[in-house]
Amino acid sequence: MIEHEIRGHTLLVTLNRPEVKNAWNPELAKGLRDMWVKLVSDDELRSCVVTGRGDFFSSGLDLKNPPGDHAPAAMPNLDVTCDKPIIAAVEGGAIGYAAVFCLFSDMVIAGESAYFLYPEGKMGAFQGMMGGFPGRLQYKAALQWIMTADRMPAPRAREIGMVNEVVADGCATQRALELAERINENAPLVIQAMKALALSAVPKGLIEENYRNNRMLARIVKSEDYKEGVAAFMERRPTKFSGK
Repeated sequence: MIEHEIRGHTLLVTLNRPEVKNAWNPELAKGLRDMWVKLVSDDELRSCVVTGRGDFFSSGLDLKNPPGDHAPAAMPNLDVTCDKPIIAAVEGGAIGYAAVFCLFSDMVIAGESAYFLYPEGKMGAFQGMMGGFPGRLQYKAALQWIMTADRMPAPRAREIGMVNEVVADGCATQRALELAERINENAPLVIQAMKALALSAVPKGLIEENYRNNRMLARIVKSEDYKEGVAAFMERRPTKFSGK
């Protein structure tokens, strides 16, 4: 579902379900989160490029086998805190959750025929992940885009801040790798500080912010200390917390 290789100091990640236009199922979503962990934990890696197998980036959630709770964790810069730049290379289309993925990515390179589509208004469903767009895109232009559920061509996406560069079709991944390598040449600690500070200043949507808070609270409920605290209370004895 997810393929990866290392190009110098760049982690190249490929969504590999071309038979369904790289739609997200549980395995693909979990694989993406694993890539963020790898990117963070490997000191030799300085950047990441994400692309799709074939001529289509991703059609979003697989409606026949949706990823469920694994989907938010697969988003860049959400479940796994990462200070290294993540660049999406988009050919064909980025639909629904794939469009949100591009929104959450640090940079986007798109082929000239690529487009972005957020169809939830026409589907009668809204999971809220795109609700944080005002911190990343032009408000009026982006609101029109998500409310009409119209296709947004790559050149227009560049105008409103979704895309960094529009390149010839078929060249998005190569250009993204070139950009990553150019960044890799600079001081890693400085690059990571730049991203960390910039990302901390970006306004977060309620769903995005609540996701982090809920994850923090869920960790407490699942902890050994929680079990110890309840047991000590029931047994009327002093607690012995371990911090785990």
